[in-house]
Amino acid sequence: MASPALITAASAGAKHRMTFGHTFGAASDNYMVTGLSQFKAAAEKYSDGELEVDIHEAGSLGGQNVLPQKVLTGAIQGCQLSTGNFVNYSEVYNILDFPYLFASNDAFESTIEQDGFRDSDFLSKPASNGFQVVPGMWANAGFRVLGISKKVDRVVTTPDDLAGLKVRTNGTRVEDVMFKLTSASPVSIAWGEAYQAMQQGAADALSVGLGPLTASKIHETLSSATLYELNFNCHITTLSKRWFDKLPANVQEAIMQAGRDSYAFQKAEQKKANDQMLQLWQETGIEINHLTAGQKDQWVESIGHQRSEYDGLKDAFGRKAFDTVVGLQG
Repeated sequence: MASPALITAASAGAKHRMTFGHTFGAASDNYMVTGLSQFKAAAEKYSDGELEVDIHEAGSLGGQNVLPQKVLTGAIQGCQLSTGNFVNYSEVYNILDFPYLFASNDAFESTIEQDGFRDSDFLSKPASNGFQVVPGMWANAGFRVLGISKKVDRVVTTPDDLAGLKVRTNGTRVEDVMFKLTSASPVSIAWGEAYQAMQQGAADALSVGLGPLTASKIHETLSSATLYELNFNCHITTLSKRWFDKLPANVQEAIMQAGRDSYAFQKAEQKKANDQMLQLWQETGIEINHLTAGQKDQWVESIGHQRSEYDGLKDAFGRKAFDTVVGLQG
């Protein structure tokens, strides 16, 4: 956290102010590491107090469907939100949801840190819509896990094991296609209703990151969880481009450097948090399942991004951007 002395100095001499919103609170920071406290302290320091960063947490400025709109209207200057919610403002981010596009967490993080990614449509498309994505200012919760409710008490290690299960989807077009390739029954349920849906049986399973599941206590409804390394539960930071472009060059660079610093912190701390959460889940009786190589091959073959069923979506979201992501992985 930024020290009181630093905050006072920044507030007293700041020429520029960034009002920033996000939806996680201090109570969930042990599960979903945002890096935002580090971002605030570093941005104010690097700007020599010219910038004050005023962070509002826990959805106090609105949910993730509201915050980007406030950025566009100028009501606030920045926000952090999931890529799944940002697709409503920049469709190209749907590409990151394609299943088994990245072989590992390291492959994902290496890709988004490369110049080729920063020079691609992943930044230029949002910019054309009024958003300045902060490169490196990611909050990656890691691979999504497949959680199965206590009501069905089933272990899922292959796509065939999903037969008859109602799987909550996040409403993205990629997930809709993906689960329709299985024997599951996809059901669209808002995140705020997911706990109750799992508890009461409206949904039998869901695919979300460890951090959000633990922070929201949805893990309490699970009997088992499968680490099927499908795709990522990731958040990005975006600012008002109109506001950012008017800042002096030194303040712009201070923001970018702060983003790089906070991302390095977030990556390291999130990995520790994920290990701790898996231990917590096991201690509370959740069965954690790691796929064998053969089982993972079945998932890739059944629902992987190479399936022709995704071709229309790749064209719609940006075939060039998709090829960029593949190419950056060698």
